[in-house]
Order: sequence, then structure tokens, then C-alpha cells
Amino acid sequence: MVEKVRINNAKPINIQVLRLSLIAIVSVVIFEFCAGVIANSLSLITDSAHALLDAGVTGILLIAARLALKPRDIEHTYGHGKIETIGGFIGGVALFVLAIFFIYEALARITIGSAGSLLVKPGFLGFAAVLYTLSIDGFRLALLQHATKQTGSITLKADYYHAFTDLLSTAIVFLGLWLVTIGFNHGDSIAAIVLGGFLAYLSFTFSYRSAMDLTDAISPKLVLKVKEAVYNTNGVLECKDVKMRRVGRETFIEVIVILRANMSFDNAHKISVEVEENIAESIGGNPNIVIHFEPIWSSDLSLESIIETAALDVKGVKGIHNISITRADFGEVINVSVHIQMDRFTKLIDAHSIANLVEDSIKKRIRTVQHVIVHLEPLMPGVQEAKILVDKSMEESIKSIISSRKDIVHTNNIIIYKANEDILKIDINCVFQTSGETIEQIHEKVSRLERDIRTSYPSAIVTIHAEPS
Repeated sequence: MVEKVRINNAKPINIQVLRLSLIAIVSVVIFEFCAGVIANSLSLITDSAHALLDAGVTGILLIAARLALKPRDIEHTYGHGKIETIGGFIGGVALFVLAIFFIYEALARITIGSAGSLLVKPGFLGFAAVLYTLSIDGFRLALLQHATKQTGSITLKADYYHAFTDLLSTAIVFLGLWLVTIGFNHGDSIAAIVLGGFLAYLSFTFSYRSAMDLTDAISPKLVLKVKEAVYNTNGVLECKDVKMRRVGRETFIEVIVILRANMSFDNAHKISVEVEENIAESIGGNPNIVIHFEPIWSSDLSLESIIETAALDVKGVKGIHNISITRADFGEVINVSVHIQMDRFTKLIDAHSIANLVEDSIKKRIRTVQHVIVHLEPLMPGVQEAKILVDKSMEESIKSIISSRKDIVHTNNIIIYKANEDILKIDINCVFQTSGETIEQIHEKVSRLERDIRTSYPSAIVTIHAEPS
């Protein structure tokens, strides 16, 4: 969204410029009308009426611009920018009516013949009024063009078009006065018809564009640009929906993107931010973008991945491992067993509730799952800061427990740490007597040894590294 540049830290530039434009056009109305009456010039009086209408439209645009500055409220959650668009639409319609009036008057003068030119009595005052009006029109054009480039205001653009028509119509008046002085009576009428056709096209285009903004119509090419920006973002599987609307100078965009369901929330958020950046770069400006992401379970995801994500989505589950999948009835029925970890101080009744939630979560994502067996395990706390504890009696006690196992050849190292809350961490390297045991068999031996040590030291975190003899 383009920020409004302020003048003297007071009013926004579009308000200040419209005020100056209104003052300038009112001075033209007064001068041209007085000069037209004195010079008995119908063209000057007509042009002063045109300027009066332009002053009225500028006043409407000024009111619309002021109302558009109101902040968002409970009834206008998108702000009041539409009021500015309404002002631009009214200005465009008024300009179209004026263009048709020009064409009608010009045809009427040609039909009447040279009699209309007798009403015009060119003189110094008439030409002075025309020159003054041309200078005011030039001033307004320069002022409004500069301000429109700075702010992109619709109301300023509408007033710029009006100032442009003023300049052209005044030039026609000047041409008409000059042609009368040399005896060519219909030149100004022909020029007025050409100008009227151009103004009708210009005003119709502007009004149509404003009307489309009021109905929330948006260019299909702009929507296509947004979709291309979304699909060019890594990680996005599908762009499900795009909603766009313009409110004044601000563009609002809502996009629904489809992401993999096993993706972490942090990664999904990063992709959403990247989508926003790509859209803003694609269409330019500073649009207001909202990204909604929805999960989808792709066919190329493994069942293990889906089960893991389903379990970790349950509050209270700290970890998951040993996922076992059994298929029956030609794959139509699936049974699952998993080991989940939770806080070691969780009560059994609460742990049972968590296990039920895990079971429901897995069945919800995989409809063919019939049974889920959940094995509960305590998650031992991680130790990041600890001190080495030198305790010979404890070390001898641990060696005594290990020596009772006939399958262990010897112990390479025993390191004991003490952490906060009197937590012990015991790391042991053991050499096992192996005769072709599998890793599963060794794991069972290690687990039994860890349990034996924790029987003597319940608060300990025991880690055993198994080595072959």
C-alpha cells in the first residue's frame, strides 16, 4: 500500500491538492462568467458553466477523499477506501454527461448556422479570460499529475482528467474566438465534436473501471499472476483458491494453499511467508495478503510417516518410535502398534487418555486401520548442563551389576554425571560376548541391563553403548 505523503505534517497530499484545485477552478468560474457576460460570449459562459460543474465534482472528490481517510471500524473492516472509488465513479459519470453536452451544443450550432457566432464579440477581456483559464488549467494539470504519481489516488486521477478536459475545452473556446475574428464560424463546433467524442470515451473508460472496483471485479490476468507466484513457491502442492478485491488504493488478497500434512508448522509458516513475498513481487506494490494453508495426505507418503504425524499431533506425546504395521485381508485391514513417549511423571489414567487420543488420530487419517496398540514409555529429561561426579562406591556398585551378566566380556568406561534436580546420567561402554546375535537381540539385553541399573538408581538416565567382542 502506497503511503500518503504529507505536506507540513498536516493533511495528506491528496486533500491539500484537491483544495488548491478547487480554489483555482472557482476563480476560473468567476472570471470566465464575468468576462462572458461583458463580452457577450456564449462560449465563455458555457465554459464557465463547465468549470462550475468541474468545481462541483472536485468538491465531491474532496469530500470522498476525506471520508476515505477514516480508519477501519466495526462496520467497515476493509476501511473506507470504497468511498474514494465512489467519488471517482461520480466524477467519471459527470464528465461523460458533459462530453455528450459538448457534442449536442456543437451539432446545434452547426444546425443553426452562422447565427450563433453573432452572439460572440471577441475582445481583450474575452481573450484575457481565456489565457487566465489556460494558465490555471496548466497549473492544475502539473499539480495533480505530480500528486497522483506520489499517492496513486483515484480521486486525484479523476480531478486530473477533469483539469485536462478543462484545458482542451478552453483551447476550443480560444480557437472559436479566433475563428470568429477571421470569419470561419463552424471551426470551433467541429473541434468541439471531436473533443466531445474523445472525452466521452475517456470518461466512460474511467467510470467503467471505478464501477468494476465497486463490484469487486478484478482482472483475470492479475489473478493468474497471483496463482503463478503461488505455484512457483517450493513446497506448495496446490493453489486451491484465490480471492482478490480493491478497496481504494489497497489490494486485498486471500489465498488457500495445499501443503503436505506431515510438514512441521514452522516449515508451513516459512512457505506461507515465501508465498506472500512472491505474490507481492509479482503484482507490485504492497498488497494486504492473507495465506491459509491446508494439509493433504499425499499418496506418496509412507504409512509410517502418516502414523508418526498423527501421534505427534496429540497433546502430551513427546516422541514416537517402533512403528509396526500389519496388513490383513489382502491389505484391506491394517493393524498398528506404536511406542509413544510422554512425560515420566504422567499419571496412568492421563497416559491412558493420551493413548486413546493417539488411536483416534491414527484411525481418522488412515480409514483402513482397525486396531491400534499403543505402548507407553516415559521420556527421560534431556541433560544439557551437568558435572562429572566422581563416586567410587557408585562406580563399583554399577560394575557389580554389570559383572552379574555373563554375556558381557568387560566394561570399557563408566562416566557418571549429576544434573539439576538430582538427576544422574550414567554412560557406559560394554563389550558383549556375541555369537551372531542380531541388533534386536542385543537391544533386549541392553534394555534389561538399563532396567537393572535403574532399580538401584531410579532417577538415573542410563545410556549403554554396546560393542562386539
